[in-house]
Amino acid sequence: MSEAKNISSVKRESCTGCGACMKSCPRNAIVFEDDEEGFPSPKILAEACVDCGLCRQVCPAITVPEKHGIQKAYAIQLTDPDALKKSTSGGFFTALSREIFARGGVVYGCVWDEKYNAVIRRAENEAETEPMRGSKYVWSWAGDTYPEIKKELESGRTILFTGLSCQVAGLKNYLRKRYDNLYTVGFLCGGSPSPYAFREYLKTITKNVPLDALDLKFRDKDAGGVGVHITYNTSKRRKCQTYISNPYYYAFYTKVTVRRSCFDCPYRYEQRVDDITFGDYWEVEKYHSEFDVSAGVSAVLVNTEKGAELFDALKSQLAFSEAKCREIAAANNLTLGETRKVHTVPGFRDAFFSELRNRGWEKASKKYLRNKRRLLLWIKTKTPKRLWAAVKRLR
Repeated sequence: MSEAKNISSVKRESCTGCGACMKSCPRNAIVFEDDEEGFPSPKILAEACVDCGLCRQVCPAITVPEKHGIQKAYAIQLTDPDALKKSTSGGFFTALSREIFARGGVVYGCVWDEKYNAVIRRAENEAETEPMRGSKYVWSWAGDTYPEIKKELESGRTILFTGLSCQVAGLKNYLRKRYDNLYTVGFLCGGSPSPYAFREYLKTITKNVPLDALDLKFRDKDAGGVGVHITYNTSKRRKCQTYISNPYYYAFYTKVTVRRSCFDCPYRYEQRVDDITFGDYWEVEKYHSEFDVSAGVSAVLVNTEKGAELFDALKSQLAFSEAKCREIAAANNLTLGETRKVHTVPGFRDAFFSELRNRGWEKASKKYLRNKRRLLLWIKTKTPKRLWAAVKRLR
């Protein structure tokens, strides 16, 4: 088997797990198995592989689809207050999906399945998009949707695909041609955490509560407006934690659980593969006083003519202001320019996953996530700004 022709030569650090290779293989010679960090990764069945090379052609770690520069940037907020409250930030996904449904189309987005696996699913109406609202903070499986999307595109349906930009790249490579009836929307992404780490964490909060009663929510606005709260049911009450006090959230914040490819992601730069990119607009209050920031504001990048057409159709649903890319990039997982920027892999990452495999979440998080930095962050959230400035001078 020639490594020059199939994805066996792709480094583990580069694979995004999109599934395009498996779904494209004409001989079903690729299967996905969890690696030692719990990320589904491709494995080639040597006896079935004929070295056709199609897997390399569709792999977004090898073949990057056409990119586009950002045409316009916006700060937006949905004008529907009820839907806005249910949204993670500014409610942009709701506006997108409503427009696609008005055109008789189908929306694809991330949901929890019955076992709290994050998967991309389809929705035919707004009620079916309810599970797609809210952040998931774990790697999601998109590959099964690619053949389904292609079939619907060929039938003439309008499709909105929302997902990570690497998943958008996987879909575009799988399709292998442009479709005027496909709109792709990616996220300003901070990394994709390990499903295995998430499952191990879930074991610690479901000892007395079954999964179907957990009602886990990341970024729950009911806990105090837009922010980084995580809430879930316990046997006695509903618990609320922040990204500092919750160990799973903090593991994401320190990047110890995100996929290896996220540290050198080719899809976080201002040249985009999606028609539109959006996400939280952190620090929006520095630049846009016209919004109620506590209700949530989204940063939106319009990257293609098709994206501009779609955004124009949404304007009646939105309060919006033009924004500057450099202001969004300051705190929102967007890297300006094309200069390669590799994030540092935490030095204790391998040791953390080894401890997680051998001793479970509680032991691993206690040993590696209860550190001085986390304590200082906690103090900062509880301390008036003037006093915190004095604390920093003493460090």
